[in-house]
Amino acid sequence: MLFNAVTSLTGGLALFLFGMHMISGGLQKAASRQVQYILGRVTKNRVYGMLAGLLVTIFLQTSAVTTVLLVSFVNAGLMSLGQALGVILGAAIGSTLTAQLIAFRLSDYALWAVVVGLIPYLFSQRFRWRHLGEALIGFGLIFYGAAVMGEAAIPLRSMPGFIHLLDHLASHPWLMTIVATLFTAFVQVSAATVVVAMTLAAQGVLPLYGALAVVLGANLGTTATALISSLALSREAKRVAVAHFLFKLGGVIIFLTFLRLYTWLAQATSPDIARQVANGHTLFNVINMLIFLPFTTWVGQLTIKLLPDAPEEEKVAKYLDPSVVEVPEIALANVSRELLRMANIIKQEMFPRVMRPLAEREVDLLLKLKRLDNILDYLYQAIARYLVRIPEENLGEDQLISKIKLLYIANDLEHIGDVLVEMAHQWQKIEASGVEFSPEGQAELQEMFKKVQENFVGAMEAFAANDEVAAAQIIRRRPEILRLEKDLRCSHFQRLQQENRFSLETTSVHMELINQFLRLNMHSVSIAEAVMGII
Repeated sequence: MLFNAVTSLTGGLALFLFGMHMISGGLQKAASRQVQYILGRVTKNRVYGMLAGLLVTIFLQTSAVTTVLLVSFVNAGLMSLGQALGVILGAAIGSTLTAQLIAFRLSDYALWAVVVGLIPYLFSQRFRWRHLGEALIGFGLIFYGAAVMGEAAIPLRSMPGFIHLLDHLASHPWLMTIVATLFTAFVQVSAATVVVAMTLAAQGVLPLYGALAVVLGANLGTTATALISSLALSREAKRVAVAHFLFKLGGVIIFLTFLRLYTWLAQATSPDIARQVANGHTLFNVINMLIFLPFTTWVGQLTIKLLPDAPEEEKVAKYLDPSVVEVPEIALANVSRELLRMANIIKQEMFPRVMRPLAEREVDLLLKLKRLDNILDYLYQAIARYLVRIPEENLGEDQLISKIKLLYIANDLEHIGDVLVEMAHQWQKIEASGVEFSPEGQAELQEMFKKVQENFVGAMEAFAANDEVAAAQIIRRRPEILRLEKDLRCSHFQRLQQENRFSLETTSVHMELINQFLRLNMHSVSIAEAVMGII
């Protein structure tokens, strides 16, 4: 009996989580532009920001996704910390809709939602309808998963050991909250934890105050998603995730302190205990919003104190001192140092990552390279603005040429970052196909990439030393790279003639990577030409 109950509970939970994933993914893909437009346009006022967060999260069905979007917007400079905080509070309210829908017990229509969603998902010729069909399938799966969990919980009422465990946890609400927090951080969907609490309460194995302690833990645990996603991002993005955590933590402490009053309020909303749990989830987030919305500015200041600007923050122009723009020698030297810093990011953090075999590749490589490319884009813009500020009347002829050289090199470095991100896109296609390059093809690509990488390092060393002889050597190597490119294409086509399965399935990516290698080398040659004054 216990095995069957556990199997049904975990299976129902798995269906629920997969359904939430399909809803969020489908709706994001169907209306990503509209979501970004709403978040970007109505967040200057904290109340409008809260309403925007509420609307977007009702649509996406998960506050974690909305918060992660906010983290990425702040990281990219599209939104300030202050604008994001109000949206977070609204997003928390929007996330309660899932539990409210489950409380309506729509499980009788769950499989019909799957059937109706499957039609556009399989047969529509428009991507938007396919994505909406995917979301509808997701809705069906969450209702069906909730129903499976409800059926599985019935035998638990006759298991004294399980009842005793829940009674013990419920008698220690702080412990119950911690357990629910850890569970939610693991599954990364707070609605799943709330639905489990609703199911157990509906079957009489968990009292209302214990279920509400689970709800509080679910709300706190959902902050883990944004905290994790912000680890590799800017200090400002980390502050958004920390503010999200502080809002939830403050609310959980307040509600646990007044748990009896909270239980009474939830109980007064409905005679049905499952509905009471769902309403308790909504009450927590609405009251929490009312408490903290007036203090978003203060919370923002607190996060700045907790995470002050780091002197080594990458997305900062470290050497572009505006106080010396009137002194061309120092200003141009500052730009050179910033360019070498850009090159170092490419050399140490991007090049070594992008051509690793699949087995050695990092998780979320594309996301990490995009973050680094955003830093390069930012530094390029900062350098361009800085160079423009250097008065031309203060520049001699040689300095004027140096200014143009530096702008050319900055542009090439920024483009190299773009190419490496595009290469990661190509690798993502290989990952999705589940087929690796042929061993011969992999070795040939690595050989060409190594030579291209060496040329980049050589070009930047020539720039650092202002060595025209070394720069000329990079330029003279260009025909060698062109010959190697022809040889690699020929070898790949020969493998295709032999109907090599790996070569057949990876041919488009193989050819595209060779093209990207040529682009990388072209920019290295361009840098060498700039060193020699060929501009």
